[in-house]
Amino acid sequence: MTGGAGEARESSMSATSAVRLQFPEGLRVLAVDDDQTCLHIVGRMLERCMYQVTKCRNGKEALLLLREDSSRFDIVLSDLHLSDINGLKLLEIIAFEMDMPVVVMC
Repeated sequence: MTGGAGEARESSMSATSAVRLQFPEGLRVLAVDDDQTCLHIVGRMLERCMYQVTKCRNGKEALLLLREDSSRFDIVLSDLHLSDINGLKLLEIIAFEMDMPVVVMC
């Protein structure tokens, strides 16, 4: 019989390495959601992936931050249904004004 704890440890370490490759540490995310609970949950999930998360509670605040210095962020993660601006409109503005990926959550 071969393996045992040594193989399990190696398998676990390779799984951890694979996760690190899939989720690059330090990604700078601007998370936008007007639902405080959802924003908190999404923020915690992203932080567990070792991302740097900035949270905004509306689209106007997000646009203000992006227009001040869009180089602070690598990606925008936005809810579709915001109280002040539609998430797709936010996507359209960011695509037109900045070269930045945007993920819209439904």
